[in-house]
Amino acid sequence: MLRSRTSFDTDWAIHVGNDILQPRRVLAKGGTANGWSDLTKDELEAVGGNKTNVELFGHAFQVVKLRPSKEDAAWQPVQLPHDWRISKKPAPDHPEAPDYPRSWQGFFPTGTAYYRKLFSSKGLQGKQTSITFDGIAGFTDIWFNGFWVGQQCTSYSPVSIDVSELLRPELEGPNVLLVRSDCSEAEGWWYEGGGIYRHVWLETHGVVHVARDGVHIRTPTITSDLAQVLVAVEVENQGSDSSSIILEVIINEPGGREVARTQSPHSVMVSSYNLVTVTTETSVANPQLWQIGDGRLYHLTTRIVNESGNVLDSVTSTFGFREIKWVEDGILVNGQWSKVHGVNLHQDWSVYGVALPDRVVEAKLELCVEMGVNTIRSAHHPPTPEFVAHADRLGILVVPENRLLSSSSFTIDHLRGLVRRFRNQPSVLLWSLENEEMDYQGTGMGRAIIGRLVKEVAALDPDRGTIVGGVIDLEDDYHKVPSVMGMHYRCFFGVLDTAVTYAPGKPILLDEEGLYASTRGVYEYDKENARPGSFSTLLDVMMDNPNPASNAALMPLDAKITGNVAQNLTTAFTHPKVSGSCIWAGLDYIGEPTPQRWPATTSGYGAKDLCGLPKDYYWLIRSIFRPEPLVHAFRHWTWPNKEGQQIPMRVYTNCDSVEFVLNGTVVARQQVTGNYVDMENGITYQLGELIARGYRDSQIVAEHRQVTTGKPSGLQLEADRRQLNTSGADVGFVRVAVVDNEGNLITDASHEIKFEVEGAGHLVGSHNADPSTDVYDAKFTATAFNGFVGVFVAAGTTSGHITLTASAQGLQVASIMIDVCESEVSHGIYKAADEADNKLFGVHTSNPKNESAL
Repeated sequence: MLRSRTSFDTDWAIHVGNDILQPRRVLAKGGTANGWSDLTKDELEAVGGNKTNVELFGHAFQVVKLRPSKEDAAWQPVQLPHDWRISKKPAPDHPEAPDYPRSWQGFFPTGTAYYRKLFSSKGLQGKQTSITFDGIAGFTDIWFNGFWVGQQCTSYSPVSIDVSELLRPELEGPNVLLVRSDCSEAEGWWYEGGGIYRHVWLETHGVVHVARDGVHIRTPTITSDLAQVLVAVEVENQGSDSSSIILEVIINEPGGREVARTQSPHSVMVSSYNLVTVTTETSVANPQLWQIGDGRLYHLTTRIVNESGNVLDSVTSTFGFREIKWVEDGILVNGQWSKVHGVNLHQDWSVYGVALPDRVVEAKLELCVEMGVNTIRSAHHPPTPEFVAHADRLGILVVPENRLLSSSSFTIDHLRGLVRRFRNQPSVLLWSLENEEMDYQGTGMGRAIIGRLVKEVAALDPDRGTIVGGVIDLEDDYHKVPSVMGMHYRCFFGVLDTAVTYAPGKPILLDEEGLYASTRGVYEYDKENARPGSFSTLLDVMMDNPNPASNAALMPLDAKITGNVAQNLTTAFTHPKVSGSCIWAGLDYIGEPTPQRWPATTSGYGAKDLCGLPKDYYWLIRSIFRPEPLVHAFRHWTWPNKEGQQIPMRVYTNCDSVEFVLNGTVVARQQVTGNYVDMENGITYQLGELIARGYRDSQIVAEHRQVTTGKPSGLQLEADRRQLNTSGADVGFVRVAVVDNEGNLITDASHEIKFEVEGAGHLVGSHNADPSTDVYDAKFTATAFNGFVGVFVAAGTTSGHITLTASAQGLQVASIMIDVCESEVSHGIYKAADEADNKLFGVHTSNPKNESAL
């Protein structure tokens, strides 16, 4: 009996709140959890079912079985993944726990939601059947047909329930699956969402099968001519009879051609209700190597065959041929040197909250690739399988992070599960065991716990290293236990040269650095609206906190902080004793707002905002990560009523020197230090064109042209892709900009824009990326923030076209058409910031000898 894995994301219902008949976890008799955990009175009657004996006896027996009626509670249809909290309104007066400020979760309300699904057992009888949830927010309880069957105490690890014996025969009615997602307590200090926010799967297999995540692929020897492949497979027997099996392994190269086939040298007996590990090895000639930016993936199929030649189970895994070595100043990926050009990412995104469609997960990675990122740290929890799969394909390294420092049985199980899920994936660089566990870094208990975690990882994956997110007591032995020493904000505090001496000979990764809050289109700190600017300092923002205790704690930082983010980052990525760094953060995220007070609901640490649009900070990171010459000047060049006044300007560039040309006249020149120029005296404002030119060896190699814009006249719509597929899960993102007659962005536009969608899809929502917005569920009307609104549209399951139309008072109406087709849509990177004719951020061009646009 071969296995199956079917999406279980559809046909759910949700009820938010605890105002329903509560199901029980402690039962006097089997199947009497009550509440909505079993068939209601109406559902039982609909299938002609009979009351159970317990119901017939009533209160006279040892237990009471209660069934609600459909009118007892309101349930709304919903499809998964789903985040119920993102549709609620943030507010400064939501209740908060004394040990958990409401600001950390972006001022969103907490609470509990129930998810319920009915399904038939047709085709499932006699099969080993389980239901796997990739992630449920908060503390989770699960019931099935009146039985309490499982729970999970973290939002970030999967939970699987075996329902093989609990399935209701088809003629007796549907099965009832009930999930309670309790988000009344928070796990993280960022927005975590609520509900079943990752995928759910219905899985079946035979009694003799490959155990969950039971295939381990290793490639210990890789040359250009030959690569060795070692395979270890855990085979489980859930039947009452022993079974003699042979393990077969088939490898297909990226193009699909079979390149290797082998089997275990002899049969193996798997006794009843037991698990054995079967090993074999093979080799692949002329292997295609997995490299950064070039994710060459092989497929390895594991087959369990019995003595009669029947295939009992088959599992296909992806892997790649890649060897990583740490050197003092970087890493070697299959012999190619690179610095770790990394960013940190949280998992939420815009209107979706944390319940991201697969395409949105992919798009977030593409936005990072576009700025030159080669590594992403999954902060501060395990990533989704889709995240790692996209990283494999794109050729991005990933640092999956363990959620919590502990050696309790359940946290050890979570760590083991994390490693087992992703140890075959070529994108995984190393394992992060914790983040800034400040109470235990530098303590004996901490050293004991971290030592246990290192051993647990090594037992499951001896080929990768480990790291911890070190922020204090870095000279202590705690940080020397993992194979790579992690450091946070050593450049930020100006102490990197001292810190690199703490662990001689050990690789060093600055897995958090940067910490620079800013807002697209904002320059000075907008204190009234809690929007940090490109000219403000982090300390200004951090000190804008209503909590006096927090401010007192921050005061000593003033003398320690190195405020020049350009200097900090260039140091982080050029220091000869450091392998690289992961910037905090690649993209803005909901919660952990900067400043941590109302009305801020979003963190401003990202290089791009929640519409994927670049801030000025983005161009600094890009100038460090990508080799082509770049110059980016800011502020913009539209300042009504300021003719003759000095406009402060700054530049991010990887050139040697910069000059400014205003309306054909050179008005300023300055040398570049650390990818940064500060025109302290400013430039005298006059209407026209301002060009920032970057020089290398006395040659102009890059330009950034900005013009004074006219009056708002229209809307410009641009899609990340002009073709979506009919899978029913594909999503397109459309950037809507308010522009003048020449297509230049109106940088302070705040028009109310209305949207209409027709054709083969629907509008999911719109968002303007204002870090102080309290509207995350806008759909057909949105207010532009500094000239922009982002719109998400979803394709349906039939071919055709999606037409999105945008209109605003006083502006010309604009539309865009997106095709929806059955064929597989090619992957693409959102290149809005790269286009030569794009005037929305000024026009960035590279060396005139090479007329390509940046």
